[in-house]
Parts: sequence; structure tokens; C-alpha cells
Amino acid sequence: MKKALSLLLVAVLVLAFAAPAFAADDVIKIGYVSDLTGATALWGNAGKYGAEMAVEEINANGGVLGGKKLELVAMDGKGEAADSVNALRKLITDNGIVAEIGTNFSSCNIPMASVADQMKVPIIGTAASNELVTVDENGNLHPYSFRMCFIDSYLGTVIGNYATKSLGFTKAALFTVAGNTNSESVGQFVRDAFTANGGTIVADEQCQEGDTEFRAQLAKIKAADPEVIFVIMNDYAKNATFAKQAREMGIECLLMGHDGWDSAQLASEAQGALEGCKYVSRIGFSKPEAKAFGEKVAEKYNITMEAECLFGWDGVHWIVDAIERAGSADPTAIRDALEATEVFEGLIGTLVMNAETHNPAMACAIYECHGDAFEYVETVEAQ
Repeated sequence: MKKALSLLLVAVLVLAFAAPAFAADDVIKIGYVSDLTGATALWGNAGKYGAEMAVEEINANGGVLGGKKLELVAMDGKGEAADSVNALRKLITDNGIVAEIGTNFSSCNIPMASVADQMKVPIIGTAASNELVTVDENGNLHPYSFRMCFIDSYLGTVIGNYATKSLGFTKAALFTVAGNTNSESVGQFVRDAFTANGGTIVADEQCQEGDTEFRAQLAKIKAADPEVIFVIMNDYAKNATFAKQAREMGIECLLMGHDGWDSAQLASEAQGALEGCKYVSRIGFSKPEAKAFGEKVAEKYNITMEAECLFGWDGVHWIVDAIERAGSADPTAIRDALEATEVFEGLIGTLVMNAETHNPAMACAIYECHGDAFEYVETVEAQ
């Protein structure tokens, strides 16, 4: 009887260990860090959902490297530098990720880049556009840090050039967030391009990160009588509030922004205050296949269409492309393959990669507000 029980126990243990569809060695873990809670969690979660759908599809089609499965491990960086750095360290040390996607904030990815270099695991920023995401202050490349978006200098130059050369403006006000890496950087390049084309910045105002009251700065802007206000903030709720307060004070000029305006909720939240206003961002949902994917994500997860979901999808596919080309899921082999990428065709657009800077070149799109939505107007390049 005891022998029979022993054999039964062995059989149960064998079945228990055999139960997973694949062994741990056959799982390739990809990390994801973003703002999964807080004021901008809509973006971070959209990116996570896009990445999850990419992983599901790839696994359903047989996985990578002849049958290995992918696993997405997501952690909340809260949109804060310290939390994002800690999340990345934990993903590497505790979860054994081979690469990481995120965040969408330059202020987070800049310190994360040094961690990636130290721990030799490649990271791919999504909308992290500051130059220092991939190079240090001395211009030295961070070998393990990459990105999928245009850089601040390119975006700011496009905005400044478009305002002068296409819209014919000569007087502008600039509004940025003090201490915010992306806001101040893009704002500087907008200023440089606008003034280089003969324009004048007649008012240059800032707010603090947590501010939601802008009337004092708007009073100074109104007195300067600009033709356009460049509003470079990375929070769609703040941008909507700024627009409503400007209109309440009788400021009727065009407001113009950057990819920090890129939210499906911005136009409706502004309640008409942004009618006819424009922003410059990635091609995104202007591509039919990208729009179709965004609609799938929105329906599956019951959210609005947010362009960050495209970054999540593309990030997973770029890493898988690198793994397949390298023939290995070793982090350094993935890094080398990412750096060797010449062109990556994604839902966010065509990325022409620069191995020396880890920055892609890609076209920008102009969007204009009509009713409760921003609509694609045209594609532009830096002039």
C-alpha cells in the first residue's frame, strides 16, 4: 500500500512540474516602466495595453527563437525619476528582463539610462524626447539607451518653423513649466527657430509643476498681444485648463503645442477653448493601420484612443526583431541588434535609426482641433 501511495505521489509531482506550457528557460521577459498611476496614468496604461497585445499576438503565432514565449512584466514608475529608476532595477535584478520599454518622460529616462548602462540591459524610451536620454552631458553615448520618438531639438524646430513659415506669425508668447526637462528643452528650440525666422517672443512665462492656476501669467501674455501662444506642457488636463482660462480672460489668439497635447481627452476637456488650435506630434493615428489598432485597444480595455499604445506595440516588436536578428535573447546581443537597426517600420511611423546617437529620424504631423477631437492636417519635416 505504501509503495502504491509513493508511486502515486511521484506521478502527481511529475504532472505538477509538467503542467506549465513551457519551462522557465523558454520564457523571455520584457520589462515595461511607465506612469501606471497618477495624473498621466492614461498614457502609461495605454502603452502597457499595446505592449500586452503585442506579446499575446507573438505568443499565439509561435513565440520567438523557435518557440520561446514572451512575458511582459510591468511596473509603475509613477512618472517620477526615482520610482522609475527603482522599477527598472527591480525588473532587472528580481525579474530577469532582457530589455525594457518606457518611460514616456525624459526626466525619468535620463537617470534610467545610467542604470541600463551599468546593468547592461537595453531600454527603449517611448515619448522621451530630450537629447540626454541617449547621450550624457558631455555628448557620450549611453550604449544601452534607445528611443522611438523624435528629439526635442527636432520637434521644437518644426513647431517654430511651422508657426513662421506656414502660418506667417511674427509675434509669439511662450509658456513652459519651470524645471520640467521636456517642457524647457522643447520650448528653447521653439524659441530659437521662431526668432531665427524673424519672429519675436513678446512674452516668456512659466508655471511650477503642480500649478493649475495660470491667470497671473496670462495677464502678462495678454498685455503683450501675441498672435500665437506656444503652450509646452505635458499634461492634457493642464493644457485644457490653460486654454479655458485664456479664453475667459479674452485671449483669442491661436494656441499651439507639442506632443504633450497628444491625448484623445484634451479637446473635449477644453470645452471648445481649443477650437482651431494646433499641435505637432508623431504620425500616429493618421495611419489607417495605427488607427485600427488604437480602436482595438480602446475597445478591449475600455479606454480612449491614446497614441502611447502604439509605442507599446512597436517597442515589443522592435525588441523581438532585434532578438530574431541576433539569434539570441542575451541583453547585450539585443543591444547590438537594436543599434544595428537601419529602418524600423512601426505603427508610429517609419523610424530611420542613427547608430551613433540611438535617435530615429521621423516625420511629424500637424493636428487641429475641431469640436471634441483633434484631426490630422498634414505631415511636415524640419525645414
